Amino acid sequence: MKISLIGLAEGLHSLHFEEEPENCGIVAHPNLTNRIQIDVDLERRASRLILRNTINTVGRFTCDRCLTEFDRTIVDTGRVVFTSDEELLALSEDEVHVLEKDAREIDVTNDIRDLVLLAVPAKILCSEDCKGLCPHCGVNLNEETCLCGVRPLDPRWQALQKLFN
Repeated sequence: MKISLIGLAEGLHSLHFEEEPENCGIVAHPNLTNRIQIDVDLERRASRLILRNTINTVGRFTCDRCLTEFDRTIVDTGRVVFTSDEELLALSEDEVHVLEKDAREIDVTNDIRDLVLLAVPAKILCSEDCKGLCPHCGVNLNEETCLCGVRPLDPRWQALQKLFN
């Protein structure tokens, strides 16, 4: 995803894009297939561009506890700086990119991709209080009560059980 700098005056500019995941560098991600809304607040100064990127999309996920499929809104914000100032470039490699003096456009594909992928949680739950599946009969405990009843305690754990009684 590229942003044209031609005719872009100094000051604050607000840009809006709607892109397919593939155009943002997200290839073959099974959960992220919807279009991505991207809002960019771009501040242009003499030797630098400061971008505040906000992404918003909906992903289709499977709960890690109960295996139910659900839609989750993914929203995140990140900041990126493009500069030709050598001192600022030395401070950080992650959020600071080289801005050529005669640059006609900047490529923010990798920054948007990273922002979207890092916004997806490592542990995906349909809700914070998801009860998951019964380990014995496999029933979804969010939808119904387990019918397998209380199982007898494994004799190897009886000493530990006495500590709680």
